[in-house]
Amino acid sequence: LNCQKAAMRSLRLARNNSSSEHERLVYEGWILYDTGYREEALAKAEESISIQRSFEAFFLKAYALADTNLDPVSSSTVIQLLEEALKCPSDGLRKGQ
Repeated sequence: LNCQKAAMRSLRLARNNSSSEHERLVYEGWILYDTGYREEALAKAEESISIQRSFEAFFLKAYALADTNLDPVSSSTVIQLLEEALKCPSDGLRKGQ
């Protein structure tokens, strides 16, 4: 069993069955992230946050930002994003994490 392929299939299935636009965007963001499109994943997270603030969207944004920028300013931003994530509702699924 190839875990990466299974995970990608699961993300695509979940995206296709999302109950809301902001949730679909988070799944799309993780798919983009997992296929190497970090900047595009950041954009999906930001778009999702603009629709509805959620733990999952902030976590995706923090995760993608941490992976694309390692400077001290970015590190501070990642911490702030994670703090914002903790203030938001979550569906408990922790998409992609």
